[in-house]
Amino acid sequence: MKEEQKLYRVTLRGMTYSSTGVVEGISYVVATNAEEAYQKVKKRLDEKDYGFSNDRELDKVELLASTYEYTGTRTLLYL
Repeated sequence: MKEEQKLYRVTLRGMTYSSTGVVEGISYVVATNAEEAYQKVKKRLDEKDYGFSNDRELDKVELLASTYEYTGTRTLLYL
């Protein structure tokens, strides 16, 4: 049986506004849990050295959808 995948919106403390480019502080991530979702975002930003370290701190992670048929989110994620 495949592990359940979930879609999360990861919001950081900073980098949530940009008038010219990509907003790096709000990301949509497919992961198995909220911690993995945040770590995926943080790893990329750390590697690219985007923003200040306090901008990369987690503000919130929201579960939006899941591949599980009877999910509590009431929204299915199709991969």
